[in-house]
Amino acid sequence: MYHFVPLKAVAIAVGAAIIATRLPGVLKSQAYRDWLLKFPRAVVPGIVFLSIALVWCLIIVNGAREDGMAVPKNFVYLFLIGVYAGLIALKFDFLAVRGLAILLMMLAKVVVDSANQLETPWRLVMTVLAYVWAIIAIWFTVSPYRMRDLIEWATVTDGRLRLLSVVGCVFGLFLIVLGLFVY
Repeated sequence: MYHFVPLKAVAIAVGAAIIATRLPGVLKSQAYRDWLLKFPRAVVPGIVFLSIALVWCLIIVNGAREDGMAVPKNFVYLFLIGVYAGLIALKFDFLAVRGLAILLMMLAKVVVDSANQLETPWRLVMTVLAYVWAIIAIWFTVSPYRMRDLIEWATVTDGRLRLLSVVGCVFGLFLIVLGLFVY
């Protein structure tokens, strides 16, 4: 059984996450730059992201009805665990980017499903954000080095990094305001 998350909660959570990931760029840009430049090839975040995605997928499959599946659930469980192990063993390069991309695609579905429950035109902010995430996730999955290139571009100067971080914080705040007062 699938339960929808209210768009209000999704917008507040996404806004808070965006602020939390951009605020260090405003406050401590040098340390943030160093962390960002290491992120694409980081192994631990990649394993954490993939583990979260695996558990999420297993929960989804566990809640699915067996009569709607072409193969038994046990095969799906084995397939998911095999993909997880294969990604970690064979695609070790840019593991954090691939793991983040998988989570972005899964989060995009939650955001779109939540946005479809409301009739306000403001829901399109979250819908467009989710589709942007999905497109970026597909792009980063196919060519993960692009994230490294984008990070290098964004961190060339302190001014650029701070500006992009401030823009991210403002957008996160906008999503929180939408969540609190509109949705």
